[in-house]
Amino acid sequence: MKIYILDASGLINGFYSEKHQNIMTSSTIREIKDINTEILLNNLIDEKRIIIEDVDYANDEEIMDVLMSSGDLMRLSGTDKDIIALALKHKREGHEVITVTDDYSMQNALKLLKLKFKSVRTKGIKGTIQWKKICKGCRKEYSADTKLEECDICGSPIIRKRMNAHSNH
Repeated sequence: MKIYILDASGLINGFYSEKHQNIMTSSTIREIKDINTEILLNNLIDEKRIIIEDVDYANDEEIMDVLMSSGDLMRLSGTDKDIIALALKHKREGHEVITVTDDYSMQNALKLLKLKFKSVRTKGIKGTIQWKKICKGCRKEYSADTKLEECDICGSPIIRKRMNAHSNH
């Protein structure tokens, strides 16, 4: 079965599937603030074209490992991680899953997890990016999820640096 997982930008930009199941998380629904999208959402829920489903990403080792190693863990919101976990859950159940998002960080994580995505208003990413954190002064490397803002050796700012890119090809 083909399933579309929608983030807020997908629905705000008018995307939902007429033929296939659409799923959103409750945290995604809380992000919708404009009245027109809210009316559309409520109608689609009433018509059972969109269902609400929640999962807990924090207990999913595969997601946490990928987000930690890519450096996306701190870049993504809790809602983004909920959406990714929902997509992975349905893929594991054998469904064809497409996550609808224009968020490049989310697309990066989805691609690293070998999950399909569709952009609505943007071209989407061409390759994946891995991030690391390094000291701007002495170049000491820190884990991508460090909360430190200053180097514990020299006191210089810790910056995020692109490690490498992996092409879609």
